[in-house]
Amino acid sequence: MQRSLTDYVTFLRRQPAVCGSPEQQEVLIKHVTHGNELIKRVAAERLKITRQLDKEKHDWMEVEKQMTAPILEAMQPLKDAVEHYNREILRVREHQLAEAAQQATNATSGETNWLTPEVTSLPKGVQLKWTFEIVDPNKVPNGYWIIDEAAIKADIAEGVREIPGIHIFEEAITTFRK
Repeated sequence: MQRSLTDYVTFLRRQPAVCGSPEQQEVLIKHVTHGNELIKRVAAERLKITRQLDKEKHDWMEVEKQMTAPILEAMQPLKDAVEHYNREILRVREHQLAEAAQQATNATSGETNWLTPEVTSLPKGVQLKWTFEIVDPNKVPNGYWIIDEAAIKADIAEGVREIPGIHIFEEAITTFRK
């Protein structure tokens, strides 16, 4: 089969790519149609080989789902508990940051303020990622319309923290690793 494909490619490369008459059009269409038939034949040969492999892969994936479903189900309450704990720690941390900012604005420059609260660190496995939600589409600048999430995310990555009509905030993402 490889030899016949190579021969046909050589034949096609020798054909003039000129279409100036109905006869030339008919000949070129005939060559293209024959090429498409060869492509379909190659695909059919591939399917003969890969169909069984695809079936075996699909069967194994089903077995894998059956084997892992109980583990995933048993882990879910633990993951939910961790997510709940992380949300609570982040809520407390946000409150502490607000208090620290308030204390900093109340203190005069150069003065040590012993009342500034200690800010809790992020829980293990939590990363903060800047994200956004549209709060007032009427205030969103033209550069972000058809709400261009890519443009918004690019600006956020560059440090933009205020865009009219868009609430930009950090979102906690929990990762489970060793």
